[in-house]
Amino acid sequence: MNPAFPIRLLQLSTDPSRAAVCLTIDAGGHVLARRPCDLAHPLPAEPGTRDILVVPSEALRLHWFDLPARSAAQAVAAARLMLQDHVAQPGAELHVAVGDPETGEPQRLLAVVDAALMRDWLAQAAQLGLRPVAVVPDCLLLDAPTDDSVQVCERDGLLLARGHKLALAAEPDLVQRVIGARPLHRLDDAARDARFAANAQAAPALDLLQGPYARRDESQPRRRRRLRWLAALALLSPLLLVGAQALYHGLAARSLETRADALAAQYRPQLAGADLGPYYRQRLAPDLLAAHSAALFEALRAVPGARLDSYEFTPDTGVRAGLVHAGEQDLDLLRQQLADGGLALVPLDSQPVEAGLRSLVAVEPL
Repeated sequence: MNPAFPIRLLQLSTDPSRAAVCLTIDAGGHVLARRPCDLAHPLPAEPGTRDILVVPSEALRLHWFDLPARSAAQAVAAARLMLQDHVAQPGAELHVAVGDPETGEPQRLLAVVDAALMRDWLAQAAQLGLRPVAVVPDCLLLDAPTDDSVQVCERDGLLLARGHKLALAAEPDLVQRVIGARPLHRLDDAARDARFAANAQAAPALDLLQGPYARRDESQPRRRRRLRWLAALALLSPLLLVGAQALYHGLAARSLETRADALAAQYRPQLAGADLGPYYRQRLAPDLLAAHSAALFEALRAVPGARLDSYEFTPDTGVRAGLVHAGEQDLDLLRQQLADGGLALVPLDSQPVEAGLRSLVAVEPL
């Protein structure tokens, strides 16, 4: 978080009869105001503030897993595979968010929440006048002690607890059983609000706005304007140099093609004067089939629930595969996996099926 901006911290409750509570926090991390917020009294628009949505930790699960230091999409895919032994709910109905790796720590924090509940939280925030830049579980706004102690506080009749590799919200008796004999540092309501305010100024340990809920980059309009200016400058630049470069590269490519044709005709006289495109494709077909198939199968392993429904290959069309998967986000993950190997996933057709979607895709070089 940028400490130069004031913050509004909207705290939702698990109890529908309870009004949400909004903390207004100055740039120094001090609470300026605390007010209830409901549909009759929504938050006014306040340009220049950063709005953060605080959701009840009781409604989600927090885990620490050993996850490879990969891209965010790969880390989420790996987390979904690991969660199959811990969560009975189907993966398509869950939203999984992964925290950033900590220095010197092999484990990463991840949160699991029902996707429908995540959508409901965001809808509540919109109805109350909040457009959050981050969504944070309430217990993660407590301090994370580096020793064996645990910081606890009460909120909405539940006990929030935060320790080293520990974060939860539950009934006081259950929290006490989980904590055991570890020393407690209990906060009253005022101290709890102060810790929430101070920690809201820092980057959250985990932000639920990931994947399909990721916040759209507000700098996109500015980038588009910059690109338009660059395009205009490019049109005003000397076109002769561009044309000369294009001509040079075209002639170089044609020269290489001519040399390749000559070598092929030298070793295969029957090919002299023929269109060698089909010949080249036939010779490259085994290598192409092996490389593209291996890349597709490896990428499918990173997409839980996706499976191969049909498969074909010809030297002219390359790999064509029918995939059954949960949704469009699976194709995005496959596309990113293949792009790391220099390949492109090209959707050809998608049809709804009982398990989600059946998509016909092609694997081609980038």
